[in-house]
Amino acid sequence: MAEILLSSEQFVKSVTSISDNIAGKYLLPSLREAQEMGLREILGDCLLDYLKEIVADGTIEDTDKLVYKTLVRMAQYYLAYQTVVEVTNKVSYKIGNFGVAKSTDENLQVATQDEIGKMQYYYQSKADAHCYQLQTWLLANKAYIPQLTACACSRITANLKSAATCGVWLGGPRGKQLPDTNCGCKR
Repeated sequence: MAEILLSSEQFVKSVTSISDNIAGKYLLPSLREAQEMGLREILGDCLLDYLKEIVADGTIEDTDKLVYKTLVRMAQYYLAYQTVVEVTNKVSYKIGNFGVAKSTDENLQVATQDEIGKMQYYYQSKADAHCYQLQTWLLANKAYIPQLTACACSRITANLKSAATCGVWLGGPRGKQLPDTNCGCKR
């Protein structure tokens, strides 16, 4: 099966301030990571797989799938900003046979690791804001989205009451009961 991405290079470039000439070699893997690692955690396996399926076969354009079309449109903004977070280090440092290197040019000044981190933080904050909007919308419309399982909804609700993306571990399950890992998805 061909790879299905819910956003595109063109959309990422149109809503963010990244250069129009950034290579797809760096942008596409970053978009893939944003979708398969970030968005999958937000939507859950069943819903993301269903969205990819209806995008692939074109049925997302059907009038009875308007809620899914809206969801994809909203998710694209999260994906765009999360893609920039992912691509920042990929374009700043190159890995070759000789090790890790950074490019220099007489007309360019390479950013320091701290400056790169600040830029990633800025775009991560934007992605977090869109993630919050997406999660709030999902919970408000869960009655219209059967692929949004009960465990995905409880995970979304927990994320809304917790901190945004950060490097601090905020703790795990508080009780001895583990959540149900089989949430009704056919995976």
